[in-house]
Amino acid sequence: MIRKKLDLLVEELKEKKILHQDKIDLRTYDEMTKEVPAMITLHDIANYRPIHINDACKEFYGFKNNFLKGMDYIYYIKTIHPSYYPTLFKSLTFFNEDQEEFLDLTYKLKNADGNWDIMIGTTKTVTRSVDGKPLNAISLLVPEKDHHPTQTAPMLLLENLTKREMEIFLLISESKKTSEIAQDLFISEETVKKHKQNIYKKLQCNKTSELVKMAFELGFKY
Repeated sequence: MIRKKLDLLVEELKEKKILHQDKIDLRTYDEMTKEVPAMITLHDIANYRPIHINDACKEFYGFKNNFLKGMDYIYYIKTIHPSYYPTLFKSLTFFNEDQEEFLDLTYKLKNADGNWDIMIGTTKTVTRSVDGKPLNAISLLVPEKDHHPTQTAPMLLLENLTKREMEIFLLISESKKTSEIAQDLFISEETVKKHKQNIYKKLQCNKTSELVKMAFELGFKY
């Protein structure tokens, strides 16, 4: 559903000659996206920074301008919850590898009131250079409560882990054996096994390979 919303927006931008193969008419882009109810961000991929946010985004973050400049360029660092920093690394991987059409991520963002909201987003490259390199991308975000996902997002599941379970999850993602984890954390193998059982249950996984795959998808492992 969220991908469809982004595709419809991109198609409309193209039809109105706002979005071209290698450039964007920023003035008319600004006018058109202001009224979009979803949060829309336009990214400069080469410099990995946001260059424009629509009114929905501006009101959510409490920003004054739609076009970002100066310290505004690091707005996602200031507003994203530290536990979700891996999503930023996942974004870098997505643009660098340039293999998938969409990047679907879950974010925990601080709103203008200082509260944290869970947002579901998708990003797509929309302009490319003459030699095919990504130039600009558009992200569309909606509140998680409005998205109605068919299954709980992996990053949300991670929030159920205790500090010790998170440590063990990361060690498992490095393909470490139970004995190695026990040695690294100075705990017994039996304790590690009990933690692993809890981790599998909380992350809705049945085997180690699924945990490793989740670590890759969330940007914890490359």
